[in-house]
Amino acid sequence: MALPKTKTPPSNKPPFTRTKVIGLLLGPTLMLAILMTPLSLTWEQQALLAVIFMTVTYWITQPIPIPVTSILGLTLTVVLNVAPARTVFGAFSSPTLFLLIGGFMITLSMVKYGLGQRVALGVLSLPGIGHSTTRIIFAFGLLAALLSGVIDNGAVASMLVPIAIGLVQALAPDIHEKRPDLSDHQPLRFATALMLITAYGATVGALLTPFGDATNMVGREFIQAEFDVLISVGSWMALAVPIVAVLFLLLVTIVILVNRPEVRTLPNAQQHLAEHRRQLGRMSRGEKNTAIAFGLAVFLWLLPALMALTFGHGSAPHLFLVQRLPPPVVAILVACSLFLMPVNRTEGFTLRWRDVRQMDWGPVLLVGCALALGNLMTLTGLAQVFGAGLADRIGNVGPLIVSFLASGTAILFSEISTNLVSITVLVPTIPPVAEAGGGDPLVVALIATFSAIYGFMLPISTSANAIVFGSGQVPVWQMIKTGFFVDLSGILVIVTGVTMLLHIVQLVSL
Repeated sequence: MALPKTKTPPSNKPPFTRTKVIGLLLGPTLMLAILMTPLSLTWEQQALLAVIFMTVTYWITQPIPIPVTSILGLTLTVVLNVAPARTVFGAFSSPTLFLLIGGFMITLSMVKYGLGQRVALGVLSLPGIGHSTTRIIFAFGLLAALLSGVIDNGAVASMLVPIAIGLVQALAPDIHEKRPDLSDHQPLRFATALMLITAYGATVGALLTPFGDATNMVGREFIQAEFDVLISVGSWMALAVPIVAVLFLLLVTIVILVNRPEVRTLPNAQQHLAEHRRQLGRMSRGEKNTAIAFGLAVFLWLLPALMALTFGHGSAPHLFLVQRLPPPVVAILVACSLFLMPVNRTEGFTLRWRDVRQMDWGPVLLVGCALALGNLMTLTGLAQVFGAGLADRIGNVGPLIVSFLASGTAILFSEISTNLVSITVLVPTIPPVAEAGGGDPLVVALIATFSAIYGFMLPISTSANAIVFGSGQVPVWQMIKTGFFVDLSGILVIVTGVTMLLHIVQLVSL
């Protein structure tokens, strides 16, 4: 899901940076070079490879907007006769995109009426949390993780960062009073830890559900098509929840150890939180309507899993819900209900079309492009060529090495580009590589999918990282150092967790 578009002040950055100019020229140059180089590929495979190189180069350097790059890349595949337009743009009929659109609208309503901020302040005001720096850090991270399972991680970071900044500003005098040796010009380690745990918690928690991030949706759809299985919401969560729980505890520990807060107790934090809650006032009708819609969506998303547990996989109630109320249908139904739930005579309904017009529709184009390129890689056989080439080099190294290689490569890709680039390029190539290395292709594909969402080291790795870095409270080297250890933990936990849990969790054959 993607963060609704918000108004931002005009940027002072020049429209043509050195990176953008280099990327603008490098993309077409790479494409032409690949097209003109004799390769042992069919024309369709070689042309697709050329378009992918240009598209990824533009995605990374961003000489033109990422959504424009996405549709340009798809258009070039038609011009170069990789596949007909009906096949290329047919990816935009995917239910995944409608799940994304429905999620957009639900998130928009939560941001519009401030429901997420109210939930955050309520959690942080619980007894025993507000007086301790480590408990505040833990609570912020946990809240970010839970919210990002159903809301875009960028939206979660946007809701929590203002609260975190307000806390830091209010509590900084108390910290400096206890620690007069601290410099007034350096960000507090407490502030750095609070910001990092907000970003990392939002990123980790996005794995909790298959609709927590667009990467999850793209990877899940590919695996379901490639391996002829159905990954229900319940099956996904049975795999993801234990992995997220363990990784969350590890990342909290790492964040606190690397950025140890200057003091352990903050006697005035509770009063600051109480003042924020008083400013919010009572819940508005818009908040209540949003809460009802949000709760209904979560209930209907989880209902098939509950029916499977109660009546068994493949039972009549379970199949009825899987066929009639899949996640995209639930998302659209609930989103549409927000246009039918009245607020008052002045405002009309909870959501109006003028609200939706302000959403950022770019991610829909980006996800559609990722789906289309993934489909074309499989259709033309380019994914199999990549996989076979890599398989020849790794030999029969064993399932464990293949799994660690897939996870590490996915996380590395996500650090230097978008996680959708990682999932688009890697997941279609996984099955032949896994087979050659002696691993289970389904297990390795799931490991790559779970890993592709993570990127903790750089401000560009995730939208949540970028948002907290923009607060000015996070020195870049602290983010790199902390994120490096979290990345290593992520590889270990994901590989171990998926390998162990997949034997327990049942995926339904279609």
